[in-house]
Amino acid sequence: MKSCLLLFACGLAANAAGICDVTAYGAKNDGSARATKAINTAIQACAKSGGGTVYFPPGTYVTGAIGLASNITLDIEAGATLRFHTDLSEYPLVPGRMEGTETLTPAPLIGGRNLENVAITGHGTLTTDNASWVKQANSNTEARQMWSSIQERLEKKEQVPEGDYRVAALSLRPSMIRPMDSKNILIEGIHVKGSSFWTIHLLYCENVVVRNVIVETYPGANPDGIDIDSSREVRVSDSYFDTGDDAIVIKSGKGVDGRRVGKPSEDITITNCTFGHAHGAVVVGSETAGGVRNVAASNIVSKGTDIGIRIKSGRSRGGVVENLRFDNWVIDNPSKDGILVTNYYVRIPEEPVSERTPVFRNISISNVTVSGAPVVVDVQGLPEMPIAGLRIRDLVGSGKRGLQAFNTKGMELHGVKIDAREGPAFLIRDSSDLDLDRVETAQAGAEAPVIRLDRVTQALIQDSRAWPGTGTFLSTAPGLMKSVRLDSNDLAAAQTQTAESAADYWQGIDSPDKGLTRR
Repeated sequence: MKSCLLLFACGLAANAAGICDVTAYGAKNDGSARATKAINTAIQACAKSGGGTVYFPPGTYVTGAIGLASNITLDIEAGATLRFHTDLSEYPLVPGRMEGTETLTPAPLIGGRNLENVAITGHGTLTTDNASWVKQANSNTEARQMWSSIQERLEKKEQVPEGDYRVAALSLRPSMIRPMDSKNILIEGIHVKGSSFWTIHLLYCENVVVRNVIVETYPGANPDGIDIDSSREVRVSDSYFDTGDDAIVIKSGKGVDGRRVGKPSEDITITNCTFGHAHGAVVVGSETAGGVRNVAASNIVSKGTDIGIRIKSGRSRGGVVENLRFDNWVIDNPSKDGILVTNYYVRIPEEPVSERTPVFRNISISNVTVSGAPVVVDVQGLPEMPIAGLRIRDLVGSGKRGLQAFNTKGMELHGVKIDAREGPAFLIRDSSDLDLDRVETAQAGAEAPVIRLDRVTQALIQDSRAWPGTGTFLSTAPGLMKSVRLDSNDLAAAQTQTAESAADYWQGIDSPDKGLTRR
């Protein structure tokens, strides 16, 4: 409900009490004409008077790019809809970043640069036609080829003239909301239905709060929910996402250009959110060149999401991803993995360790329920850079396959119970310094062991038990049992407590390093 003062101010062309009603500046709220100029005039008038609220009363506004100013609140009233058209003449080219590479892009649907103290609030709706944006961007073959050429040249550290960026920009889609180089930002209460590209793109920002938003962009091409891109001190809470791509994703630049910029994403909290469709609910990467650190994601429910927790990078992306904590999650019926930690998002053959090599370390996942997953937990490290210090505590999971992991160092499992219909509940290879504490399955059978270790050194299995019906509790490759220490386990119910076998339990698993050149 708006105050009497606001209702009074709605009809005034002049700025009254810091409130500018866009209809008083000529914006049509019946969808009969474009309101782009009137909206931007209202914002500038409000800014010139020292700041205030730009108010959208109920109705439909057809608009192009909206440029924000410092000390401004966009108040989109319940019942107000901002419908963004796709005419590029009202989206001038501006500096930005496209999938980890700095470039010129069409102006965001709502955005600005070097902003302070800006809010986008209200219970109104933002919408646009994703399919139209995609069709328009894909129709310019010359621009698409130029964009591919630019990325190739940047990886070779070649100079790219501005004219080439301008040509390539015609194949790029704008983000829906993108503050850049900005601080003290609040986005609250809005409802997004359909996005041009990434929905809320926080680029080089500091001190941002996103709360009580609804983002429904499914289906669509690349309509991520929130992209935290080389930004810091970000808090996301109490929101719902149903997206055609990753829902909340944390990035920091790609390859050579991302390392040149060198800005991490850091000090981020995500809490009390729910997820429907998405490639991943909370995601880190795959653009990790500037690094990602100090992230906590808690009290999350994802249902029918492709992957719940998704941490991804690959050779050439580089960067250090560290100090991540995921706590109190329910991941129900993911279509792919409950939890995926991978350095094979980019499939490049093994190479010497360099600045191109991503580093994953100190990741904690606790108090998680995964149900109905094709793979409950999937961990995929690089042979030249194993995933270090991954800790999973108090996880209950069920699915077709259990936990499968390779190329890890110092991985710890504490209080993990997984029921898998196929294969071992815990399948681990090419790893060192394992600590498996209180691991078990209630779906044990005679065909597959509960735990299978291949090419593993220094493993401790303790305080675990074999359930009735267990055939073999622990199976290792021949000669490996000497590297395993068993302590305080209750294995009496197993027909065979430990055995060495040459069986290949990785057969039938689409391991991402399969077929890649090994040194």
